[in-house]
Amino acid sequence: MKKCRIAALAAAVIVAAAAAAVPVNAEHDIVENKSHDTHETFSCIGSVSKIFATTAVLQLAEQGKVDIDKPVADYLPDFRMADPRYKDITVRMLMNHSSGLMGTTAGDFMLFDDRDEAPHDTMLKELSTQRLKADPGDFGAYCNDGFELLELITEQVSGMSFTDYIEKNICSPLGMQQTGTAWNAFRTDEQVKTFHSGNVTIAADYCMDIGSGGIMSTASELCKFGSAFFKGDNSLLSDISKQEMNKTEAADKYEDGFGLGWDQVDYDDYKAVGVKLVSKGGDIINQHAGLLVAPDEKISVAVLSSGGNSMCNELMGMALMDIALAEKGIKVEHKTPEEKTLVDTVPEKYLAYEDIYITSEAVYTVSFPDRKYMEISCISSDKKEKKQYMYTSDDDFVLMDGNVPEGKAVQAKEQSVLTFRSRNGMDYICADNYIEVGRKNKLSMSSYNMQRAKANPVSDDVQSAWDKRSGKKYYLYSGKYSNTYYSEMPSVKIKTMPEAKGYTSSGMIVDSNNTRSALVMPGGRDIQDITVKQENGYEILDITNCALEFISEDAIPQLESSMTEVKLSTKKASWFSIGSAENKTLILDMPENAAVYVYDQYDRMTYSSYMTDYGNSVPLPANGKIVFLGEDGGVINITQ
Repeated sequence: MKKCRIAALAAAVIVAAAAAAVPVNAEHDIVENKSHDTHETFSCIGSVSKIFATTAVLQLAEQGKVDIDKPVADYLPDFRMADPRYKDITVRMLMNHSSGLMGTTAGDFMLFDDRDEAPHDTMLKELSTQRLKADPGDFGAYCNDGFELLELITEQVSGMSFTDYIEKNICSPLGMQQTGTAWNAFRTDEQVKTFHSGNVTIAADYCMDIGSGGIMSTASELCKFGSAFFKGDNSLLSDISKQEMNKTEAADKYEDGFGLGWDQVDYDDYKAVGVKLVSKGGDIINQHAGLLVAPDEKISVAVLSSGGNSMCNELMGMALMDIALAEKGIKVEHKTPEEKTLVDTVPEKYLAYEDIYITSEAVYTVSFPDRKYMEISCISSDKKEKKQYMYTSDDDFVLMDGNVPEGKAVQAKEQSVLTFRSRNGMDYICADNYIEVGRKNKLSMSSYNMQRAKANPVSDDVQSAWDKRSGKKYYLYSGKYSNTYYSEMPSVKIKTMPEAKGYTSSGMIVDSNNTRSALVMPGGRDIQDITVKQENGYEILDITNCALEFISEDAIPQLESSMTEVKLSTKKASWFSIGSAENKTLILDMPENAAVYVYDQYDRMTYSSYMTDYGNSVPLPANGKIVFLGEDGGVINITQ
């Protein structure tokens, strides 16, 4: 990651003086925005919201109303899953991402200039049909749905809506006037401007999964929230609860070092100088956040941005943290990794690892050509990307830039070192990655990288059914008109590979119409199971655990020049191919609660009715696509 395209940024630092000590199915009342005296830039903090959800449940635990080591089902009687292991999920496992839940039941959880109760109200119903990807407690893998369950637990136990609970028990005690959710802080004048592709103004995006990503705040108020986790500050939680948050159950450096809510609670560079540092990043489509706290040194840093990503925010936060620590006489060094000593022959023991490997999104081959180096090829990408690694004297493999067999390669500046590991009878490749952003920001990350695929023989007929879908695109069909996925992920593509029979790019083939993710890997994040259904003679690809459906490109008709209107249906997108004509423009007359998006031939969005300065005159790129969205009974009139 070389650049972060940030359109707007706000940061705040607090350094304290050394001596400073509703039921689940409840409806939200649509209320006026909360009043405030301050007028700072205000934006969504994304997944930093998870610290709010964790704090809420720990407050209830301190009151004796929740035991975080009891099953979730004890507090949510309607919580069911299609996997009996769900009964073993504890509240703690939701907080440290070890529940085994599949990841993110997305649906309409992020919206442009809109709010909707559906993601909250349907969460338990959606989970009731899902399986688990791992035994509860086996390992941590980032999971948004776990924090949605924490939101529901807060409501069930407190008898308040999550928004009201946060306002009363977190915002008010800290005097946070500009912190809230879409239910009490919506379309405010101080809302940060957001942009598509870095320079096109677009409506603000809101997250409807409040517990996992829907809190909004300012940099100074988020920083104030961070200061509540200073040692000795009991304004929100006791030191005992905060110490519990700051522990990790990671077995080694390759497992994500989650605390309770926190992304990371153990940084080697800071630990080397005796500093405990905890952090949380957050992203929605166009708004990003980072929060870092040194609880013993009483330093809180918050960075919010429009554009970029949370990694950039956290790196800036680290730079500010380092300055604050230096003022206290503590110097942190972020060392550049040393160059490895290369060995020109790969030991024979590694030849047994030649095979197919998988991640949540791709399929790879691992080979050792002539035992001279290791080559990893992404066979599920159209470009067949390859990377080459040399064996080293440390019994690992380091990434090379250039061409190893031609003798024209050097060790990559951004070092990546791979090792082979076995866990519970499965083989994995783990990575130690070093990243530089800009001239001063340096970051080292260790993680499980990919998993060896098990053989999955299927019949010729079943394989053929998926081979016929290989390379075909499927377009988002079930999302609400304001769903931000139309701007970022309008289509998905299935791919099969002759080298990996029984697999697609997204999972293991089960039968002619189903795939199942085979990934069981610490840090694997979201995974997907897919079912193919039929509607009006066309295929619908249902990502079952994500609450999203995509329709085959075969079902998309040509946009005819004689067309004068499009009749709309709730959560059923009307897609059209634009054809080869260039410089054609449509004039649209649209009702409320409707939207139009236009894409070029590569499915990159070129127009949206949420682009604030673009009006109703819509240019159509050659060989692109256009989608019309709205609600039952609505009509978009077209002048061509």
